[in-house]
Amino acid sequence: MKLTIPVAHDFICPWCWVGILQAKRLELEFDIVFDWLGYELFPEELEWPDYAKSAVLPNKPQTLSRFEFLLNADGIEMPKVPRPKKMRTYNAHQAAEYAKSVGVGNQLIEEFYKALWLRGENINEIDTILKLAEGIVADLNALRVAVETKQFKDKVVGFDDEAYSKGVYNVPTFFIGSERYAEQPLSVLRTAIKGELEKTNLDVYTDLEFPTPAEKRPYAYINMVTTIDGKILSGSRDESVLDLGSSTDHLLMKRLEQSADAIIIGAQTLRACPGTWKPAAPIRLVVSKSGNLPFDSGFFQGGDSYVVAPFSSDIQPGNGVHVMHCGDDEVDFPRLFERLRSELGIEKLLILGGSELNAQLIRANLVDELFITIAPRVKLGRDVPTYADGEALARESLQQYNLVESHTISNEIFIRYRRDRSEIAK
Repeated sequence: MKLTIPVAHDFICPWCWVGILQAKRLELEFDIVFDWLGYELFPEELEWPDYAKSAVLPNKPQTLSRFEFLLNADGIEMPKVPRPKKMRTYNAHQAAEYAKSVGVGNQLIEEFYKALWLRGENINEIDTILKLAEGIVADLNALRVAVETKQFKDKVVGFDDEAYSKGVYNVPTFFIGSERYAEQPLSVLRTAIKGELEKTNLDVYTDLEFPTPAEKRPYAYINMVTTIDGKILSGSRDESVLDLGSSTDHLLMKRLEQSADAIIIGAQTLRACPGTWKPAAPIRLVVSKSGNLPFDSGFFQGGDSYVVAPFSSDIQPGNGVHVMHCGDDEVDFPRLFERLRSELGIEKLLILGGSELNAQLIRANLVDELFITIAPRVKLGRDVPTYADGEALARESLQQYNLVESHTISNEIFIRYRRDRSEIAK
């Protein structure tokens, strides 16, 4: 499978014109594909600024701007073509999203860039859009309807606050692995892609096999990264949980997500994750009693999403998110697992924390495997959450797990343990 690199872009940005030229060169070098994400620099609600010209000091020697440095570094000469002034791009992004939905997005996006930057056409006008789409999009009437009805309005991100919340402050922003590269020369992008492809070829968790699940519940496994002293975060509970592991850990977590039919997490874990996180599993579940969740998060996009809550909770998420009630005042996890298997057909379930959810599921004998990444750091702290907290098990109730595999990569250790079925049945 090709490495997919999402790119936040806007047609009117000169840096993005350079970005699409960079992408074409990189596609010739590597087995990759770019996914162009519409980020509108000047949405209607944002006033278009009038930039004042910089003062010229008579005795100051001429220097290159950052953009001029980029052009020189990549050997690019900007087209000297008059272009529309203060042109919005919302319609062009809507058209691009429709084209993506029928498998020709990149072709139309490239045509839009050429029309604007090489010929100075107004690519936001519907007639121009339809003309450029001829020979690319089969159903031009459906394209027109999609643009006029704003069919893909949820796919276009506007500046400033909405874009910032997704970690995009400049366009283009290339998402390569777990890192973001904004307004960078070709050499930087090339190095980042080489590194990501090397990690992608890493032969760890590439072909995961699991035993047949029990008859009435999914086969469940936890994946967490901890410090050497067992802590699962580097900051406080309300801060991001993704900075503890390396990019290799993030890659292997993605592989575990891809191996699962669904993932389940606690509400605090979701609140501490970046809004751009879109799990690879097709079904996503979050456990919450209050319903105080970021429903605009990427977690709820691109798959079937559920909030798991007791019947005593009054949660009305909307936005296509379902509620699965299970238990009266607390979630009944054994019953929940039965429903996940019988109603949703989930056979493999990945658990991604936090520590209280992990502990509840382990105590209920619902966890079959443990995946652990040990990061080369020490956190300390009496009240800092660990891999699994909750009430302690008695000595005679300690759970036994057997080592399945372990890998040392750089300074991290990746461990996989499995519990005997006979132990679970006790």
